[in-house]
Amino acid sequence: MTDQKKPPDNPVLSVVKTAKPVNAKGEPDKWADRRTGDFMIHDGRVWFMRKGRDSKKAGDDQAPQFNEIPTALTDNFIALVAEQTILDDGAKTEAAFLIEGKQRHGGPLPALTIPATQYQAMQWPLKHWGARAIVEADQATPRRLANAILKLSGEIPITTVFQHTGWRRIDGEWHYLTGSGAIHAGGLNESIKVELGEGHISKYFLPPPPDQPRQFAGALLNLLSIAPNNRAVGVALFAGVARAVLGEVLPIDFSLFLAGRSGSQKSECAAAALACFGQFDARSFPANFTDTEADLEHKAHQAKDAAFSVDDFAPSVNNQEANRLHTKAERLFRSVGNQAGRGRRNADMTGKAAYFPRGLLIATGEDLPRGASLLGRLLVAEMKRGDVDLSTLTRLQNYARAGHLAAAMAGFIQWLAPRIDDLKKSFPVKVRDLRDDHLKEFSGAHTRAPDLYASLYSAADLLLDYLEEIGVVNSIRVVELADSIDEALKAAMRLQSQYQHQSDEVERFIALLRGCFSTGEVHVKSHLDQGPPDEKEFAFGWRESIEEVAIPITNQSDQANQGKEEPKKQIIKTLVPRGCPIGWINEIKTEIWLEAEPTFKAVQKFANSQNEPIIINRATLWKRLLERGILEANETDSKTGAIRPDPKRTVAGRNVRVLVTSSNLITGCDDDWQTEHDFKNRFKSDT
Repeated sequence: MTDQKKPPDNPVLSVVKTAKPVNAKGEPDKWADRRTGDFMIHDGRVWFMRKGRDSKKAGDDQAPQFNEIPTALTDNFIALVAEQTILDDGAKTEAAFLIEGKQRHGGPLPALTIPATQYQAMQWPLKHWGARAIVEADQATPRRLANAILKLSGEIPITTVFQHTGWRRIDGEWHYLTGSGAIHAGGLNESIKVELGEGHISKYFLPPPPDQPRQFAGALLNLLSIAPNNRAVGVALFAGVARAVLGEVLPIDFSLFLAGRSGSQKSECAAAALACFGQFDARSFPANFTDTEADLEHKAHQAKDAAFSVDDFAPSVNNQEANRLHTKAERLFRSVGNQAGRGRRNADMTGKAAYFPRGLLIATGEDLPRGASLLGRLLVAEMKRGDVDLSTLTRLQNYARAGHLAAAMAGFIQWLAPRIDDLKKSFPVKVRDLRDDHLKEFSGAHTRAPDLYASLYSAADLLLDYLEEIGVVNSIRVVELADSIDEALKAAMRLQSQYQHQSDEVERFIALLRGCFSTGEVHVKSHLDQGPPDEKEFAFGWRESIEEVAIPITNQSDQANQGKEEPKKQIIKTLVPRGCPIGWINEIKTEIWLEAEPTFKAVQKFANSQNEPIIINRATLWKRLLERGILEANETDSKTGAIRPDPKRTVAGRNVRVLVTSSNLITGCDDDWQTEHDFKNRFKSDT
């Protein structure tokens, strides 16, 4: 019988074949030498058992003989998966691995959480552990090492980690997620994991609901008296924090905006509301308008059913930077109003998760965002120095530092938890009915104003119900507070029309056009002789020019005195046009005819000089002027049948297309249209 050649003993293989996952004392040790399938741990390294091949000697069958050859995958460390986590941010779920490591001749390596999509490439050891984790240089090593770590880790526990705050139904019961766990009807469940990430967003952290909520809930009433000279501020904050936690019940499609110069305490007021949801102050807001748009969207999406403050809207004196900031603000506030994020695609054209704010956005700034429609999505509380009662503010700040505001909110949330399903049915109905009852009262405001009022008042009313039930206030005091909140909210809603009027692009255009005429940037001519108007020349861009000219000598006596006396002079006054021509005036019909292109160009230039450009295009502006009845609408397009904003008029024997409106629009004789939004009848009476 032919002897077979015995392969030499392999010290690594012989050790691993007998190794158990225990340490030298026989105790369980996950870092102990062991083997699973083709992979093993030995001497502080990870190995792959590669199949070798030796042919048998002649005379035997030709079947090959296989031997194992250990191949090191790591040089100086071991890594194992301690836990698989399902990361749930409310828009998507993805897997991630909690990875622990140990140096070959040293201590443990910092634990890492690596998304499953980044795990296989094996770039994370060098990125996070540096030279303490050297992967052997071989083309197949990353793939083999990724497989080895998973197999050697044994049975990996799976845990869900939520990456947002707010209400989620878990095991059939409503839970409010916060950094400390999840609050439900029975209290705080700390076993539910919530990780919001790094930075101030991690400060969303509520304590367990107090056993005696009455001891803390009264602190919330201080919000109502924070600005006695500007009650809209306190009422907006009190109703706002109540409305924030009801986002799951009825999505929030508006924002609060505290506007004021430095020193008005606007950021401190916003921080008091924010402290109801965690460990916040005026220096630790979760977001700032200097953040990127994507970062703002994602963090606002994380802060579900909570107040989310964005600080410091202060457009730069640089026009380009100011426009960029206004664009960022517009995108953020519109995503709140539309309850939708920006659609995007991955490289393979699959859809990305769309993030949008899911709580109550409270912004602060020294200026307001542009656009009437955008301001219609905001409740603006304009603040000035002296509005805020500093003693009340200090008391609220002390409550915030002591955690009393957060404890008060935790108690309210616990009270809400068993009521969420019922509120999903009743709260939207309550808001809708209250809105319908007040439609006429807000007829002059933005169309969103009745909704905004009803939404905030209904939330405040629910919070008052809670405070009454736990004994903080009695029924008489509840009625008094409700009436005060109702009155302040209605007053705030009426003020909104002022901001919207100032930002309405039609009204801005008319104000800017008047400014162009009064500053001599533009002028119009008479449609008859191309000269100045007969009346109110200054209003239409003409200025008086005064010139002194010598009177010619016409008789002998004057000639004799020539050189002895000062020559006689005559003052000649003439009217000269200023700026560029943009049209004509028909004084018989009290009309002005404006050429569309030079008019828009001049007005836009004037607006740009103030760092506040017109934000709608020319065609849209003409359409809105038509809709308001400010432009004459008596000619239709022969092809489309649509009303044209530029009918034909005859000037100097030729037909030109012009924008036709009343000359009173420029002279200011019809200022009432600005409040009635009904210029059409006045224009018709003039024509």
